Amino acid sequence: MIKLIVNEWQKVFSRKSNIIIMIFIVGLSAMLSFIPLIFENEQASESSTYSQNWQSDVSQQITTLQEETEEVLNRDTELSFDESITVTMNESEIGRLSYHLAEDIEPPAVNNFYSSLIGASSLNALIGIFVTIAASAMVSKEFSMGTIKLLLIRTQSRSKILTSKYITTLLLAFFYYGLLYLSTAIFSLFTTDMNPTSEYVFMTMNGEYEHVQFIGYFAGLVASNLVYLVIIASLAFMLSTITQNTSLSLGVTLGALFLGAGLTQYVASRTDLAKYLLTANWSLENYLPGRMVSIEGLTLPFSMIVNAVYVGLFLGLAYYVFNKQDVLS
Repeated sequence: MIKLIVNEWQKVFSRKSNIIIMIFIVGLSAMLSFIPLIFENEQASESSTYSQNWQSDVSQQITTLQEETEEVLNRDTELSFDESITVTMNESEIGRLSYHLAEDIEPPAVNNFYSSLIGASSLNALIGIFVTIAASAMVSKEFSMGTIKLLLIRTQSRSKILTSKYITTLLLAFFYYGLLYLSTAIFSLFTTDMNPTSEYVFMTMNGEYEHVQFIGYFAGLVASNLVYLVIIASLAFMLSTITQNTSLSLGVTLGALFLGAGLTQYVASRTDLAKYLLTANWSLENYLPGRMVSIEGLTLPFSMIVNAVYVGLFLGLAYYVFNKQDVLS
């Protein structure tokens, strides 16, 4: 089995498309890390560090922002677009700093290491697309190139061959995801300020501030994103196996990615059965602190069970079809 997996891994990394994807992930991580430095404003620079008496510094900063906001709002002329943006940003920053003072948590810089890592999760959908591309070709490409016969004449069973391909697909998904965070962390070490505490303060979906231990929150975020990638990889892999068509499996999976949220909301407006849809359960990020589910009745255990059932059905169908197909004729 290990030799089969190594063989599949070597085939994947021999493709130019995979190298391009890796370069794109690293390049995108670099871009997102350096953009805040390019557009860094005066407010961000002033709040990059605080002295030991940070409470006094923060209080003074809040006072300055309040005075600036009042000055803009008290003008007789109508607010310009830039002034409206300034007022909005100041009010948001005042709320953030006030929460830090109330909870006795030293605030980090606006451009900080924790926020950089959390922000990288916004690229999870893009990683899902890359995983879809790889998974959609994992089996179907063997059929289109005619190399499937060379695989099946070996002494290994069909189930072992398919398992090695599925494991390789998951490993590739984890590799892409790990590369995203590794490159983001490395670039962020040079472009962001380190957080002074282990507490992570964030704004909830309700517009209020909360704080949690960063390690636990980040671990939950990573775990939920990996579950999402496993589901996407399993769906594309199943379609690749039963259709033997890369374009079809790629199109259907991408359709689910882009249209899933809208379809879920539409079905939810019509029936309570929407909670059984895969697209309603595959994003476990909704169960993290400060977030909320869009469909009533969904819970983390329920979503995990639904996801497990779907993945089991995908794999069961893929193994059944692959073992029954007459590919040697």
